[in-house]
Order: sequence, then C-alpha cells, then structure tokens
Amino acid sequence: MQITNMKRLVNRKCLIVLSFLICHLSLSQAVAQELWAVGSAVPGGAQKLEKVADGDYKFVGALKAGELRIQTQRKAGRDTRYLNALLPDANIANRGTAYTESNEAGEAWQVVVSEDRYRFHVYTSNRVLRGEIVQPWGELFIAGGATDVGWKCEGKMLLMQQDIDNPFIWTWEGELKNHPDVEESRSFKFQGQDRWHPKSLHPFVQDTDILNEQHLRTGGNDTKWAVTKEGRYRITVDLLNETVNATLVK
Repeated sequence: MQITNMKRLVNRKCLIVLSFLICHLSLSQAVAQELWAVGSAVPGGAQKLEKVADGDYKFVGALKAGELRIQTQRKAGRDTRYLNALLPDANIANRGTAYTESNEAGEAWQVVVSEDRYRFHVYTSNRVLRGEIVQPWGELFIAGGATDVGWKCEGKMLLMQQDIDNPFIWTWEGELKNHPDVEESRSFKFQGQDRWHPKSLHPFVQDTDILNEQHLRTGGNDTKWAVTKEGRYRITVDLLNETVNATLVK
C-alpha cells in the first residue's frame, strides 16, 4: 500500500514537471518566431521587432510617452504570448531589465519621454530587455590586423568621417588586406575612441566577412570582422540602426 502511494506521488510530480516543460517550450517556440511592440507609446499602435541574431530582437525608431507591450502577435489572441516586465513601471530605457513570459498581459513597459532615437533589444535566451535613447558618438575609428596600423595602434587608429546631415552615419575609405607578420592578420573592428576601451562595435560571429553581413553589435564579446578579398574598401556604419555596409572600390 505504501509503495503504491509512493508511485502515485512520483507520477504526480513527473506530470507537474512535464507540464512545466511543455509550457516553457511553447513559450520559447513562440518567442523564436515574431515579436511585436504594441501600445499607446508605439506610432501606429504596433510595430514588428527585427530579428538580428538568434535570441536577439531589436526595435529602432520613435516612441511616444505612454505604455507598450512586447508580444508574439500584432493582434492579441488566444495564442498570444506576452513578455511582461518583471517590475512595475519598468522604463523601456534601462541597462537590462528581466521579464517573464506569460499567456496573459501583465506589467507594461513605460516610455517616459517622446523621442525619435529609441533603441531596445529583447534577448530571449536570458529573458532580458535593454533599451536606450541613442546618442551620437563624437568619433569612430577602424583598426586591426587588416589595416595599415595593425593592433598596436592606440593613438593612431584610422579616423572615420562623420556625415554632416546625420551624426549617426560614419564613412571610411581605404585599403584592407592580409598582413602576414601581424597577429589576426585579416581581422579588424571599430572603436568609439582612439583606444580599445570602452566603446566598440562587433559582428555577431567571429571572422564575419564585412562584404556579406550588415548587422553589427554595440559592445559585448570581442568578435572581429575578417577580410576575404583584399582591396580598397568603402565602409559606412550607422550607429543608430547598428548596421554596416561595405563595398570594394574599383
């Protein structure tokens, strides 16, 4: 009799764990498809977030003072999943705020100030939202093994040219090639100052070909771009939208 009761208790616990795993899996699968910003703070009422990498969704643009929710469908329905702020009155501009996933709308994200330069990322792998009102940088440099200045170049990195009409746009034109006598001879990256810290831009994956990928990441792991074709390049970086465009100049 005691053994039978123990079996029932074990089976019950297994069902509870299984139900939790199924629920968690369904939320993760839903989040992996689409995310939308919806609410009074969103111009037009709803805008789709851009998936820029696995587990990384991004919004860039104008927001109005008000509330917004992050959800898996433009129009809420029976299958909608919500990414609810873990804390009440959580500001969309933050250094990293945790959220919970639910099939019910909970705490909304707050937009305190109307502004055209909002950017926030939703990291679904660790359930964190990080946002900011983006400010232009005062300078931007390129440096690395594929450049003429190499890696030992603090104080002499290659300065990029800021656009007169758009302070977020920076352009550089010059030669990139393999330098066999230098460590990481085909690699390079962008720096927000004429030294290695604190501001930097990186590809999501190490040795990404600058000709084949337009998304970039602000800060984070020290991944670098790689040159697969030697020559004179024209490179344009958009700091607000976190994009880069490179072409070979004939």
